[in-house]
Amino acid sequence: MLYYVLRPFVWFLLKFFTKRIHISGLENIPKTGAVLLASNHSNSFLDAVLLCTHFDRRIWSLARGDVFKKPAAKKALNSLFMMPMYRLSEGKEYLGENDETFRKCIELFREGEIVLIFSEGLCIHQKELLPLKKGTGRLAQKAWNDGIEVIIVPVGISYNNFDKFGKVVNIQIGEPTYRNDLPQDTSEGLFLKEFNRSLTDKLKDLLNRGLPATGFFKNPFYYIGSLVNFPVNWLSVTLSRKVTRGSVFFDSIALGIFIVLMPVYWLLLALLVYFVV
Repeated sequence: MLYYVLRPFVWFLLKFFTKRIHISGLENIPKTGAVLLASNHSNSFLDAVLLCTHFDRRIWSLARGDVFKKPAAKKALNSLFMMPMYRLSEGKEYLGENDETFRKCIELFREGEIVLIFSEGLCIHQKELLPLKKGTGRLAQKAWNDGIEVIIVPVGISYNNFDKFGKVVNIQIGEPTYRNDLPQDTSEGLFLKEFNRSLTDKLKDLLNRGLPATGFFKNPFYYIGSLVNFPVNWLSVTLSRKVTRGSVFFDSIALGIFIVLMPVYWLLLALLVYFVV
């Protein structure tokens, strides 16, 4: 599938796209079994790209539903193990499809897979955690009620900026929440309130941890690449700023352009060196 082809390639290109990606707490994700990754969401598709390329296990991601409306896009996103979650603002006629997505998630949990959900429910460029929606808690409760021992693993993703090339990323993975950590014999409303309170506390703690130090020896690929790949870096940023106009998609579009242009650029450099030498 497209996921397995792009994953190692994008993982390598991210070394040239970012100054440093620091990940802590990978031991909190079990090697097998059902996992619901509950993450904050401050940088659009880049958040999912970072997690899917740096975790050993395959990850199924929940993404905003409007990008699935075109058949070609839906097919491509499905091949990347992405599933739609629609909001009322995207059309109430699509809300029924969220039930199908939840059913798919439950099936994946039964098969011992990992599902990624962005618990804030929307993406805004900011470093503070937004109030959590109820979707994460409802999905966890549904799985537990069906007898599936899924664990909830909080993930905090921090950036030093949202509108510049060569950023520093800090991915902090917290300790899991198990079924017995939360009250079971209570109303749905009280359960969701306690679930979100617990998850909020964990995510805030993860986001408050400082960004990692940078420097040449932390990631020499970026510093060497910033000189060699300057034309592609500049073009990716320039085109993305024109297309996104300050929206939350700056890094997503810039990375997309970077992924498309970089192989072509490297090929041209190789041909130039070959014929000159």
